[in-house]
Amino acid sequence: MVFLKINKNLLITLVNIFNKKPNMRKLLILFISIVFVSCNQQTSNVDNAEWSGSISENDNKTQIVRDVMQSYVDNNMATMKDHFNPEAEISVNDNIISFDEMVAGFASGHEKFDNITHSNVIATTMFYNNGKVFTNTWYDWSGISKNTGEEVNLRGYCSWEWDNDKIVSVYNAFDPTKYNEHF
Repeated sequence: MVFLKINKNLLITLVNIFNKKPNMRKLLILFISIVFVSCNQQTSNVDNAEWSGSISENDNKTQIVRDVMQSYVDNNMATMKDHFNPEAEISVNDNIISFDEMVAGFASGHEKFDNITHSNVIATTMFYNNGKVFTNTWYDWSGISKNTGEEVNLRGYCSWEWDNDKIVSVYNAFDPTKYNEHF
C-alpha cells in the first residue's frame, strides 16, 4: 500500500475538483496528478553532520581488520605490519604503545594461552562525512591457560582509525582481570 504525503498544491487541486461537479476529464487529471506526486515523494534520512556518514561491513578496510585479527589468533604478527603506519598510536586499555610493543605483547599471550580464538566478531567500517574513517570491532576472546588448563573468556572492543590505506591508531579495550591472572 502506498501512502501519499499530500502537498499544498495537490490539496488545493482536490478541493477545486470536488467543489465543482466532477467529470471524467477532471477525474483523469486528478488520477494523473496523484500518480506524479506519489512518484515524486522522496524521504531523506541523510544526515550531513560532520560525524555522520555511511557504514559498511563488506569493504576492504573491514576485511583487512578481520585479517589482522586472524593474524593475531594464528600468532603470525609479521603479516600485520604492512597494514600499519609506522607511527601508529596503539592504545590497549588506555596504555599507549608502539606497533612493536603491541606485537610483543600479543605474542606473549600465546606463551601463556593455547587455542586463542576470536568469536562472535562484528566488524564494520564507518566513513564519516568529515573524511575520517574508522573500523570498529566487537569480539569474544578465548584461550586455554597453559598454567591451569582453564578456559578464559573476554569480551572486547577495538577501534581502528585509517589514513588512506594504513591504520594510524588503534584503541583496544577489554577487562584484563581474568587474562592477567595467568601471567
